[in-house]
Amino acid sequence: MPELKDIIRAAFNDIEVAAWAIDTEGTVLMSEGAHVSRLGFQPGQIVGFNLFQMYAGKEDAIALFRRALAGESCEFEADQDGRYTRTRIRPLRDGDGAIVGAVAITEDLTEERQTQAQIAEQTASLREQAELLDLTHDAIIVRDLDGVITSWNRGAERLYGHSADQARGKVAVDLLASALPVAPAAIERELRTKEFWEGEIRQASADGREVIAASRWILRCGDDGRPAAVLQIDTDITARRRAQEAEARRKEELIRAQAAAIEELSTPLIPITDQILVMPLIGAMDSMRAKHVIDNLLAGISEVQGEFVIIDITGLPVVDTAVASVLLKAAKAVRLLGAEVVLTGMNSSVAQTLVNIDVDLTDIVTRGTLQSGIQYALGRRKLST
Repeated sequence: MPELKDIIRAAFNDIEVAAWAIDTEGTVLMSEGAHVSRLGFQPGQIVGFNLFQMYAGKEDAIALFRRALAGESCEFEADQDGRYTRTRIRPLRDGDGAIVGAVAITEDLTEERQTQAQIAEQTASLREQAELLDLTHDAIIVRDLDGVITSWNRGAERLYGHSADQARGKVAVDLLASALPVAPAAIERELRTKEFWEGEIRQASADGREVIAASRWILRCGDDGRPAAVLQIDTDITARRRAQEAEARRKEELIRAQAAAIEELSTPLIPITDQILVMPLIGAMDSMRAKHVIDNLLAGISEVQGEFVIIDITGLPVVDTAVASVLLKAAKAVRLLGAEVVLTGMNSSVAQTLVNIDVDLTDIVTRGTLQSGIQYALGRRKLST
């Protein structure tokens, strides 16, 4: 049959504590437990020693044991050589309740304190990160793989108008009525392959206002390496995009106005007298300008009731089939309004070209120069009067 002290020693050997017991004189009756070795002794080694003599000069520790011998339960913590301990001291009584000594249990709290310190440090770091995320103007949203919102910072509250409580648990694209630039399946594929996607999206705030955001999506993986969530960072570019769109519209309107002005200047209709109009053609002729030539002619003749229109082609770089067709159509339209067309600027080269392309100018009066054309119209005008 094992002795009691052997049973006690075996029970405490695997426990990271030190169990102490002293009598009323301070004589150590028991010192067991795995933590005894951390104090520089072997279990049972100091049995028979006087604790008060061992702690001579450490009046605070001796006072605690004397308080326990006086019937008071107490405890204290200590930091010695980087080890943190907590000791609980209780009076030891016999069957009649008389105090016969004191018993103490010392626990090693080092690992627990280190863990607590690490947790506190991590908590402080996370809190600081969370505060920084809340300070940013960007909307930072975390959602699971089904699109359900799990985190919603203050930037998201400010940008979209939904509180965190209102947003969490909602599907992001439904809550924000997201208009994506490409199909969701394409974004999903890019997230899976590159773990990142960015693009411009249009979304709706709580009050129905459209928000244009430069959005960046980052795939987050769990400890097992599998996709676990998506971090979405939205930067509000609504004002910038609106300004760019307004500027683009302004430039388009300016270009159209400039084009109209240039076109107007390139086909001027100049009145020589009340009945004689001159249109000098300068530059290349295309289908749009040809239409403008005819429109200007008809509008001018109708407005002043002109009798003669002199079309001067001296400034045309090329007279080909297209140009000849425009001239014929213009002459025909003018005649329908009761006026006569005089074509000037004809030289030998232009005449040869018109002959080669077989243009019928039978009903059009031609003259070599604008001056001779004006003289012709003035002469005809005098004869008619």
